Amino acid sequence: MRTTQESENWAVEFIRTDGEDQSVADGFASRGDAEYYGQCAWASPGGRGIEQVRVRQLPRGPWMPVAPASVCGGIRL
Repeated sequence: MRTTQESENWAVEFIRTDGEDQSVADGFASRGDAEYYGQCAWASPGGRGIEQVRVRQLPRGPWMPVAPASVCGGIRL
């Protein structure tokens, strides 16, 4: 049985519209943290050119799409 204190390892993948290499950030403790990071990065000015954001649990979890967000941390972007 897993405890709530056990750390998970989630990754975020950014897929670009311009064909450049996609980038991955990992080390997130939960799916929620990974999705929040992905949504905030996608909605920020630096997120232009990102077509899709996906998250997965490492090492071999399936990639799951993240919905775009227009608000990050209560601040409208």
